[in-house]
Formats: sequence, C-alpha cells, structure tokens
Amino acid sequence: MQMSRQDYSMLKQKIIMNNKYIVVALTFIAGIVLVQLVSKGQPNSLTSENDSHLINNAKSDFIRIGNLIARLPDNWTAVKPSSSMRLMEFHVGENNTDASMAVFKNIGGTIDDNLERWAGQFGYKLLDEDVKLTNEVINGIDFHIISILGTYTNTMAFSPNATNPKDNYRLLGAIANTSDGLYYFKMTGPNAIINNEVEEFSYFIQSLKYDNIG
Repeated sequence: MQMSRQDYSMLKQKIIMNNKYIVVALTFIAGIVLVQLVSKGQPNSLTSENDSHLINNAKSDFIRIGNLIARLPDNWTAVKPSSSMRLMEFHVGENNTDASMAVFKNIGGTIDDNLERWAGQFGYKLLDEDVKLTNEVINGIDFHIISILGTYTNTMAFSPNATNPKDNYRLLGAIANTSDGLYYFKMTGPNAIINNEVEEFSYFIQSLKYDNIG
C-alpha cells in the first residue's frame, strides 16, 4: 500500500512531536536526578558541626551534655564556650549577651568546695542566710541547687572580669552528682535578667536525665 504525500507529512509531524515529548521528559528526569545528587552533599542542619550536641532522633528537642540530655528553653542560645574549662555555654534571655549559663564537668574539689567558692564570689559563706541551698533528686540524679543575689566578682584568674565587681547580680546554680562524675550548671547575670529566667532554669534542670553513651 502506497502512502500519499499528505499521510507521509502527517506521520512526520507526529514523529517530531513525539520526539519533543521524549526530550522534555528526559530533561525533567535528569533535573530530578541532579537535585537529588546535589542535596546528598548538603549538611543536615541537625548534624552540622555547630549543632553537634543536638540529638537527631526521637529526642531531637533535647541537647546532649556529656552523658546527660536536657531540654533547652526556647530563649537560650548555645554559643562557643568562652574558656576551655567550659563544656558548654548558653546566652539566656531574648537578644541578650549579659547573662549566661556555663556548664562544667569534673573541675576539681568536692560539691561543698565549689558551692563555697560560688558563695565567696558574692562575699558570702556557704552557710550564710543570704545563700539559698536546696537538695533535690531529679530523674534519679542528686542535685545541689544554689541561689545568690548581691555583688558578684568572678574570682577565676583567667576571666577578663576577675577584678570587676558587679552590683545587683544573681547566680542560679546546680551541681549534678552522677555516676559519670559531677556536672556543674552556673547561670550568672544582672538580676533583672536572671529573675525572668528562674522558670527556664527550673525547666532545664528538671529535664536533665542520665543517658550514658559510653
């Protein structure tokens, strides 16, 4: 059967259109593959170097502090520790750098030695009535919790503010006695800021749990 010129022309147009559809489809598929290949090289925001303390699993709203995990209040921001002695450090409060929470581990001395040192930074003795002390067992961990208000002098020799007393300052602190050793949580700053962070401090401490990863 011989094909007419009109039939041949229509067949040719169909072939051209089909080829165009194939090219478009292949281009679309190639684009999807490229996006997937590029995205494989992008760091996951939960596992980047800056967020290495975040737990990327069902506990993703927790942070890891050594062998402890805790919930971080929304208005606390993790920052680079200002000294090598600090395990972690946070700025507390909204858009604030004047108040901070420092976390230490096994820094030497007994629990009472360090509580006494913290009291001494305000010019007090540990048993003075202006030093508020409590003991609590939270999630199976023995905590010694301290609150002090007054003139604060950071007596650590390496601190640039070691000789700069600060009036109307407050300290909220806790020492956790775990099978992994002692963890120290020390929040300091102007009382106007710290007074607004009491609930957040309690929320944070109450959330601490032992989660040994070996």
